Formats: sequence, C-alpha cells, structure tokens
Amino acid sequence: MKRAKIAAVERGVTLRELIGTALTRELAAGSPSPEGRRRVQFPVFSSTRPGSLRLTNADIARSETAEDRRRHGLPG
Repeated sequence: MKRAKIAAVERGVTLRELIGTALTRELAAGSPSPEGRRRVQFPVFSSTRPGSLRLTNADIARSETAEDRRRHGLPG
C-alpha cells in the first residue's frame, strides 16, 4: 500500500485514481489463456511407498532448481 501511495504522489493522482486505473488495465487484459496454464501432474514426487515421502526444504529447492534448468534447456 505504501508503494501505491508513493506512485500516486509521483504521478500526481489520487490513490483512488491510481487503483482504478490499475484495475481497469488488469481487467481489460482478460484472464490468462488456458494454453498458458498447466495442470499439475500428480504425484509431484514419486515414491516406492506413496504417502510416506519425507521432504526437506533443501530437497524441494533442489527439485525446483532441476525442473527450472530442464525447462530452460540448461545442463544439469
């Protein structure tokens, strides 16, 4: 909210006008196309004993990093 107030002052408009303009622009853009969204495939992590997989934050971070690298065509 603080950033919005600062932006309104910098633009010389009221906060209400700034928010109204932002909402109008956002709503005019429409909702994301179905092609742009993907459904999650379950199970997200495979396990030989479903329901018993113990993941740490580090495990999840490694998995996300690997997925990002694959998605962007990077090695490793």
